[in-house]
This record gives sequence, C-alpha cells and structure tokens, in this order.
Amino acid sequence: MSGLLDYLRRIVLIGLAAPCWIIPNVAVAQQADFTNTMTWEAKATFPGGGRHHPITFANATHGFLLTGSTAANSYLSDFWIYDADADTWTDLSNTPAAFPGDARTYGYGVASTTNCSNSKAYVGFGANAFGVRLSDLWELDMSTLIWRRLADLPGPGRRHPAMNYVEGSVNEIHVGLGDGTTGNFNDWWAYDIATDSWRQLPELPGVPRHHPFYFSIGPQSYAGLGHSSRGIERDWYRWEASTSTWVSENDFSSFAFKYENDASNSMLITTEARVAGTQFSTSGSCDSDALVYGFVLSGDGDDHSTMATGEFHVFDPYGGVDGMGVWHELPPHPGVSRWAPGSFVLQGSTKVFFFGGYEHTQQILLDDLWMMDLTPFFDSSTNQTAPTDNVSNSSQADDVMADEAVMSARLAWTFVLALATAVVFEYSYS
Repeated sequence: MSGLLDYLRRIVLIGLAAPCWIIPNVAVAQQADFTNTMTWEAKATFPGGGRHHPITFANATHGFLLTGSTAANSYLSDFWIYDADADTWTDLSNTPAAFPGDARTYGYGVASTTNCSNSKAYVGFGANAFGVRLSDLWELDMSTLIWRRLADLPGPGRRHPAMNYVEGSVNEIHVGLGDGTTGNFNDWWAYDIATDSWRQLPELPGVPRHHPFYFSIGPQSYAGLGHSSRGIERDWYRWEASTSTWVSENDFSSFAFKYENDASNSMLITTEARVAGTQFSTSGSCDSDALVYGFVLSGDGDDHSTMATGEFHVFDPYGGVDGMGVWHELPPHPGVSRWAPGSFVLQGSTKVFFFGGYEHTQQILLDDLWMMDLTPFFDSSTNQTAPTDNVSNSSQADDVMADEAVMSARLAWTFVLALATAVVFEYSYS
C-alpha cells in the first residue's frame, strides 16, 4: 500500500510542478493567436503570364495590372483589369483604355487606398526597351479608363524608385531613390496634383539605393531598406510633412504581437535586411478618421536571395515609444519569398491581393494571385501594444543573443520553481 501511495504522490507532484513550466510561456503562445485566423486564399490565375515588376493598384472594386517583364518579353505595355467580385481578369491592351506610354519594366504606380471617392491612379518611371530610364508620369481615371500624361519628373529618369501617394492635407505624389545610368539615387521629389508641378525636397539621409520599400501614412512618407552599393539595407526613414524634414526611424526589426494584458516583451522575429518586395498602406475603411498602417510583403533577404517564408510585416506608427513606429509579423504568403512581385488593396476594404514575382529556388516567374482579408488585424489592432523598450539599432547577432538570454532565464526560473515545488511536496509527506 505504501508503494501505491508513493506512486500516486509523485503523479500529484508532477501535476503541481507542470504549471510552473507552462505559465512563463503562456505569453509567447498567446502572442499570435489572432493571426491564426488570417489565411491566404488562392484566386484566379493571371492569364497574361508570370512576370516580375508588374505595376499594380486598385479602386474599391477592381485591381489593375500593367507592364513588367515575362520570360518572353522583358518590356511590356499590356494592361489588365481584375474584377474582385467575379474573380476574373480582362485584357484591356487592345481597347481605347490601352496604356499609351512606352513599354517598360521596373516601373511603379500608386492610388489612394483610404479615399474611396478618389478614382485617380498615377503611373510612371522604369526603363524601356532601349535602356532609357524613364521620367514620365501618367494619370489614369479608374472609373472612365482614360489616361492623361502629366508633367515629367525634372530629375533624372530611373528604375524601381520609391513612389508614395501622400494623402490628407498634403495630396501629392512623392518619388525618389531608384537607379539611373550613373548609379543609385537618394533624392526625393514631390508632385503637386493640383498644379501639375514638381518640387525637390531634401535628400533621404541614408545611402543612395534602389528597390526600396516605401508607403505613406497620412501626411507622412516612409522609405528605406533596399539595395545600396554596400549591400542590402535595413534602415528606415519618415518624411515629416509638418516640419519638412526626414526623421530616422529604428532599423527594421519585427516582433510577434503581444496583448495588452501581456506584461512580457514581444518576441523578436527578424531583423533581416530586405529588398525588392511589394508594399502598401491602408486603413481598411473609408472612414477618414480610421488609423492607417503600412505593410511590406515578400522580397529578397540580406543576401539578395530567397527568404524561407513569404515574409509579411505591418508597420505600426502609433505603437512605439519616443515617436518611433514598430514592426510586427503577419502570416506569410504561401511558399518562399519572391523577388519583385505586385500587390494591391481594394479601396476602403481589408482585402489585400498578392501577385506573381520571380521565385529563385525554382527559377520561374509566377502568375498566381492570392488574397488575404486583414479584418482580424484591424479588429485586434486596438488591443495591441508595442514592446516595452525602444528597439535599438544593434546588430542582428546582439538581437538574437538578447532573445536567447531571455529564454535561458525563463528556463532557469521555471526549473527553480519546479524544484522548489518538489522539495516542499516531498517534505510535507516524509
């Protein structure tokens, strides 16, 4: 009988000690709970063939795709429209709506994602079949499908620049960075939509670069990361419209989400530098008071090659400390990351679409279209808080070591708790 009692006593001991191991890790398991409901859904394959550097944008009901490079043709001028409700593509290339500019690749386009009554999109730049770096700018009325040529950028023509639609009281297009025939740029220009005119703004304070990530949030323009002469970058900058100056944000570091009742620091996910992905900003609403967030998706990593996942991150400009924003991880698109894909988000909606790009591991251009509904993010964003400490500009090795130190301390502490519980229990029954 005493042996049976000892056996039962040890079972109870394990039951009491187990919570000591589990409780310290509840916060980590809790961090990404709401993202588990966010999934990527396959949509209609694009009939125009796999391609990189498509120009993509959208209105409230339709996505638009033009130009870029396919395996058969490096410089394109075709123009397609995607009906989101019907999940169908239509080729507009041989209609009155055809794009009137040069065939090109490495160009970009932008449209409002928060003003649902704004039907205008802006397209330009890149390189044509003769190697000319283009400086043209075009306006498309997405409701009438009528194109209009606007004033050319006064600066040098360029491939894969940053291009932001800065809304609100600013209401202008920002263009800068990219590369020309003489190398990379770090200049920055503003196109005034009302006057069809350009003015030059102060240069981005970082090193000149091409293929950056970029987006706008309200009157602020953001740009950074990308490819410079020294490699792939992870620095990040904000153009502050109220003071007409650049502000250095913290270098790119992305964290798991944490909840308001979670007292632990958010878990660091990645600090990897990156280049040549796609990006957008949205509030998921037509409400002018809704909070706008920026998003970066896919691309190449710090070796200018494939990252192991589709890499989706959101920039929260409101959640940091000392006026800085903070990055958080969202569910990556299927497969590994891709070079030079496209994306668009329907105006006033939470639906983001991701298209194509080049997949290094298979060495193929992709023609697939995926959609994710960001509703869980926007529903949960008011319950999220930033890391308790400001993100430093330390090296990736330092960041990883810090995370390892936290985990080691957590394991040591749980071991002490379990051992103490065992000692107390044994003493009580001895």
